[in-house]
Amino acid sequence: MLLLALACTKDTPPDSGAPEAYAPDAHGVGEGTLTAGAAAVDITPACFESWTDLDADAEWDDDEDFLDCGCDRLCPDDEGYPGPDEGEGDEVFQAVWMAGFQNNRPAAGVRDPVWARSILLEQGDVRVALVVVDLVGWMHPEVEGVREAAADLDIDHITVVATHTHEGPDTLGLWGRTETKSGFTPDYRQDVIDGCVESLRQADADRRQVGELVVGSVDASTYSEVGILNILQDKRDPKVVDTALGAAILRDTDGETIATLSHFGNHPEAMADENGLITSDYAHALRDGLENGVTYEAYSREGYGGVSIFLTGLVGGMMTPLGITHTDPDGVERREYTFEKTDAIGYSKAEMAMDAIDDGSVYADPQLAFAHKQFYLPVENWGFQAMFLTGIINREIYNYDDASPLGEGNIPEAKTEINVLQLGPIELLTLPGEVLPELAVGGYDGSRVGTTYDDVIEEDNPNPPDLSAAPEGPYWKEYVQGEHRWLLGLANDEIGYIIPPYNFKLHASQPWFEEDEGDHYEETRSLGIDTAPVLEEQIIELTTWVYDNQR
Repeated sequence: MLLLALACTKDTPPDSGAPEAYAPDAHGVGEGTLTAGAAAVDITPACFESWTDLDADAEWDDDEDFLDCGCDRLCPDDEGYPGPDEGEGDEVFQAVWMAGFQNNRPAAGVRDPVWARSILLEQGDVRVALVVVDLVGWMHPEVEGVREAAADLDIDHITVVATHTHEGPDTLGLWGRTETKSGFTPDYRQDVIDGCVESLRQADADRRQVGELVVGSVDASTYSEVGILNILQDKRDPKVVDTALGAAILRDTDGETIATLSHFGNHPEAMADENGLITSDYAHALRDGLENGVTYEAYSREGYGGVSIFLTGLVGGMMTPLGITHTDPDGVERREYTFEKTDAIGYSKAEMAMDAIDDGSVYADPQLAFAHKQFYLPVENWGFQAMFLTGIINREIYNYDDASPLGEGNIPEAKTEINVLQLGPIELLTLPGEVLPELAVGGYDGSRVGTTYDDVIEEDNPNPPDLSAAPEGPYWKEYVQGEHRWLLGLANDEIGYIIPPYNFKLHASQPWFEEDEGDHYEETRSLGIDTAPVLEEQIIELTTWVYDNQR
């Protein structure tokens, strides 16, 4: 670790002097007619080879065969074989390493595409865009890469949000062949940037006058007798879930759907760690349901058409569909990790979003506004420091002395950002990682467990959080003052888990590398204990400025 700490990287000095008064880096308020366009572009990796998982553990062993058939994964005996293509017969495994869970999980094929889905909004001289990518994360340097590549579109601000699927390509570098080899390639980085920009171009070409915006919200815990446990469980004490599922639809002046938006926090990892097929996980069925409808034996519902865009909410600490039993409207129970169960979870969320829209309020003249601020967060995690310095995570770090050992008084920082976006009654606050919901909604009193089948703290927890030390609020959602408050996780960055300091616990002998007892995995995948306090200060400053100057 000392050698890694002494490794060289570019040292950028901190900003010279604080401004006399706080101001965002960019901001704007629209006036007049609102137009919107939406588009979806496939960003599934185009070139990789398949393999045979002999022991069905989703990990590639040297004695397991890969199919040396080139980019198209078609071998000479396959139907439709077009002839040899790139990489075919070269005896080199061209792998796409899948993100999430363990290293050494190469994709065997594609179940459904991963997408870059965009909505571009224009009102007066303000142009704002949201791009959602079906990826485990899209770090801040890559977000800036999208913005630079889309510069000719003259968009004032682009926000890129990752759905956080654990069944897509590695875009962080953490899940390559081994722990010391990145799984993220420059070629795929460029492919995603190109896909994001193309989706923005298509959305811009699709722009139409917005005739109405309909916005609503439902409590996802009220749809089953087991409460929230029908779609997720909270695997870390205290049990706190933000059960609000928000949704909106934008229609043009002819009543045609431009786009639907849905917002909720739950890890897209329902297929678990032994799946070898690229997929957007439950987000696939959620969006398909909103676009094309849902069908059961008992009933069916029509979709809205247009382009469906799913926005990630608060997924930390740990909002996950793993380990649950899902019951669909026909009464079919599914517990195993199958695509049928994954789709059932997605379609159930699609119906919740439909309910929110069908019972929502109509807004004829929604206003568009945004404010954006960049800042730095300390990288206290020794493991992250090493991965930044060695290039496993290809990201610049700042504001430290690279000639001295890292440690207290010489801690590198990562540049990130937050945004406030307004679309009529929807106020979106973007957050750069996986936020534990209690930071945003409180719930330490047991009021936000989301089910009567769980307690706020499990009785057998060997290292329970001290709730008497938990903060009393205000909580992050209270800083946002819109009628519908959507906190977007994994927005414009993926810095890892964002954890309340009172319950930030490190392993005594191997901090950052081994988790402390009582479910403290998240600390090993966080920047550090100071992340949440620094981020909260930035939230307060930006939201205060917004409400003092844009309201």
